[in-house]
Amino acid sequence: MGAFAVSLRARFILLVVGLFVSLTLTMIVAASYIDLREDDRKAADVATVIARTVSRLASDHIVASRYGALESELRSIASDPLVLRAYVFDVLNEVSIDGGVDASYEETEIPRALIDEVLASGRRKVMLEDGVVEVALPVLVSGNRVPVGVALVVYERPDASQLIQRIWFRNALIALFLIAGAMPLTVHFGNGFLRPIRELTRVAHRVSAGDFDAPFPVERRDEIGVLARAYSDMVRTIRGNLERIHQLAFIDSVTRLANRESFRAEMEKAIAMGGQEKAGFAVLFIDLDRFKRVNDTYGHDVGDKLLAQVARRLSLEVCGQDRRIEGLVEPEPDERGQGPRNLPLIARLGGDEFAVLLRGCISRATAACVAQVALGAVRGITSVDGIPVSIGASIGIAIYPHDGHSHTVLMKNADIAMYAAKTAGGLGYAFYNAEADRAAAERMRLETELKLAVPHGELVLHYQPQVAAGSGALVGAEALLRWNHPERGLIGPGAFIGLAEETGLIVEIGRWVLREACLQTAEWHRRGQNICIAVNISQAQFRDPDGFAATVMTILEETGLPPTFLELEITESMAMRDAAEIACIVDPLRDAGVRFAIDDFGTGYSSLAHLTRLPFDIFKIDQNFTAGIGQDQSAEVIVQTILAMAGSLNYDTVAEGVETREQLDFLTAHGCTMAQGYLIGKPMTLDNFEGWMGAWHASKGTVAPRSPGAVNVTAKRCTAAG
Repeated sequence: MGAFAVSLRARFILLVVGLFVSLTLTMIVAASYIDLREDDRKAADVATVIARTVSRLASDHIVASRYGALESELRSIASDPLVLRAYVFDVLNEVSIDGGVDASYEETEIPRALIDEVLASGRRKVMLEDGVVEVALPVLVSGNRVPVGVALVVYERPDASQLIQRIWFRNALIALFLIAGAMPLTVHFGNGFLRPIRELTRVAHRVSAGDFDAPFPVERRDEIGVLARAYSDMVRTIRGNLERIHQLAFIDSVTRLANRESFRAEMEKAIAMGGQEKAGFAVLFIDLDRFKRVNDTYGHDVGDKLLAQVARRLSLEVCGQDRRIEGLVEPEPDERGQGPRNLPLIARLGGDEFAVLLRGCISRATAACVAQVALGAVRGITSVDGIPVSIGASIGIAIYPHDGHSHTVLMKNADIAMYAAKTAGGLGYAFYNAEADRAAAERMRLETELKLAVPHGELVLHYQPQVAAGSGALVGAEALLRWNHPERGLIGPGAFIGLAEETGLIVEIGRWVLREACLQTAEWHRRGQNICIAVNISQAQFRDPDGFAATVMTILEETGLPPTFLELEITESMAMRDAAEIACIVDPLRDAGVRFAIDDFGTGYSSLAHLTRLPFDIFKIDQNFTAGIGQDQSAEVIVQTILAMAGSLNYDTVAEGVETREQLDFLTAHGCTMAQGYLIGKPMTLDNFEGWMGAWHASKGTVAPRSPGAVNVTAKRCTAAG
């Protein structure tokens, strides 16, 4: 800044001096020109006076023709060193009389052009030549206006170079004296002029360094004050914009808490201190339970108010000024024994997710204590603007450095722990578990591989036979999905069906299963094996927005399987939904001949009144009840009740998990229509199932007879055309 000010002052002084010198030089040149012209005028005046004297003398001598006397007088006049020539021209006699010492009037050269001009005009003629002044006057005789001659004087002009040198020397001395006197005044006034500029520059440097509170000299009333006030207004605007930018970049607009970016920056600061002793910290990842229900029911405005209330409660309960959390390692105090407290940092990450940074937390017990406080703070919210609400929170905890050494890893692990807490029922907290992380990674890998299973042809169907309980005749089979993984081998549905439902892949997989099962059953029909095929339907597939009924009918048409040989199984929980909605989906397919079964019947909460309104055909008794036959009287009573209910509603029944002869006899005795289980046959590959069918037919007889509309206790559920 000093160098800038000195440079500015020097430039100002140089400017003033330069202007002064320029004006001085201009003045010297102008004065020199004027003085030179004045000297020329004086020389011309002297020459004119001499010429008039010559003219007066010549008038008398020319009339009397006294040329010798005139010549003597001219020589006397020419004796002056400055008079170079003095001569007279007699017009009447054409005689020129020269005052030169070496010339006579007979030998004088006559300047004819000049003489003619003077004679013609009758006036004086002055000519300035190099180094001389020539003055010509007409010679007049008293009483006569006609010139009788011309008087000519050549007078020496002053030396121009010497004259200019003298003039410049004089004026230069004057200029030097003026500059010497004006310089202190220039410096003084320059400093006074530049002082407010230097002050304004100094303030500008402070502002550029980040000190937006630096005072501007706004009290001045001159142009500097105007500039200072404009600069002050600009800085105020910039400061306001920076504050707004900071809020947009680091403050959540709904809760006024730190946002995700601010939380990340604080975490990275805490990690940078990780090399210091006892510099650990904990991260709490908080996800609100049941918030989406409130947001969807009452709208986003109420949801935002609820989030703001959660933020206030967390700030008050977790990091209030009067609350000190036991177990937090405080920073080292300063020289006065004071130091900043390790207050927790609360941030909203987005949506209904919050996070707490516990700097100085080095124990799980301390983190658990804070998690309990946070859970209590969220549970304490019972209403928003008079609207009753009930929310909770699930919290995941990760501790540095044990659970990660970077912001990304710690947040990921805390998120994993939070989902573990939510999976456990929510309203609680969980610490990060590396095993759970590996399981999550494995699940992610399985999900990626599952997406490729259908296009790569890795999914296969196994078939489990279903027989008439009384006659043992083969009436159908259930298509069961398996995943023939290229590395893991054959994987059962329990390992991937849940994942497929979560990711939405179940719809695509379900279509493939239905198409493959119908295609194979149609092939069996072409070979004379007219059996039914049962296919499980997922809830997502059942409620497919593309139209479940249309999809089924398209597959039946493309594969050539008659609808009467297709049985679709849905779970009891799906069946217990709105009866009108279920009927809207099921009725078009039932009208076409497709039959519907309630799978795992007895495990849900079916009511008799609801069952009477459901458009279904078959109850499938859960294998847990079948396994209790002969061992658990309560299970036997439940099975008898289900069979009696099915009989009263005119439903067929299929008992799953039949593994002993005693179970089959009990089911047959109480009116069970069909049986399925290891006693009859395990789920088999296509080749094994076809081999089993051949052996079963050889030992038990042919497939149960079918005819349209024919119903009996052994083969009621399937009918066949032709």
